[in-house]
Amino acid sequence: MFRNLIWKEAQENLWKLGFCLGVSLAFAVMLLRIRIIPDVSVCILISWAQMFMVPVVYALDIFSGEMSNRTIHLLFKVPIQRWKIFLSKYLLVMLEIGLIFLLTGLSMEILGHAREADAGILLKTNILFGLCAQLLFAWFCVFGCQSRSEAGSLLAMFGVMIGWGIVLLWAVMCRVPWAAHCVPYSCTSWAVDMPDLILIMQESSERLIHPIQLLFSQITMLIVAFAVACYRFVKVRRYL
Repeated sequence: MFRNLIWKEAQENLWKLGFCLGVSLAFAVMLLRIRIIPDVSVCILISWAQMFMVPVVYALDIFSGEMSNRTIHLLFKVPIQRWKIFLSKYLLVMLEIGLIFLLTGLSMEILGHAREADAGILLKTNILFGLCAQLLFAWFCVFGCQSRSEAGSLLAMFGVMIGWGIVLLWAVMCRVPWAAHCVPYSCTSWAVDMPDLILIMQESSERLIHPIQLLFSQITMLIVAFAVACYRFVKVRRYL
């Protein structure tokens, strides 16, 4: 039954995978062929846009679509635990987001063929931004798993993005290491050759963020986000 749920989600989200990957690859090919800006800057630009847009595309109706169409009642009548329904949606989106960034990074490596950057740099940068996008989606699930409309989902997603941005700014400006470790955007702090303003933020963050501590903090926050979102989704019937 769980496999059937995964297959259902894969079918429903196939167009999102194709759309996001197609747009990313199109821009990568165009910008890396034109070469208006350095390859690494192209990678940063595309990855930055992906980091915000891909979670939004997936989050827009992943939960609200079930609520607005009332198909959530049918799902809850399926003889399977509700947390597995949530897990099927969560895992499928996480895998597809990771796949989008991985394939985009590999395509950039092939197109760039290490002409302006060391081999693996473009792929590494995409992976870092991909991890951030996955973390942003995980936190969206906490606030958006009970959304009844696409507008509510969009509001929740933007709230998550802006909220974590404010936390990161406060952590950097006020020198609060533990807060910086909790912010999903910190995963991108080792991306190379960022524009000057972002580079300043990066250099400030590097003095606050240590890799091992960041890894532990992000894993902990991811577990917390998953647990809270799963609990809220399981209890969603009382809000319908």
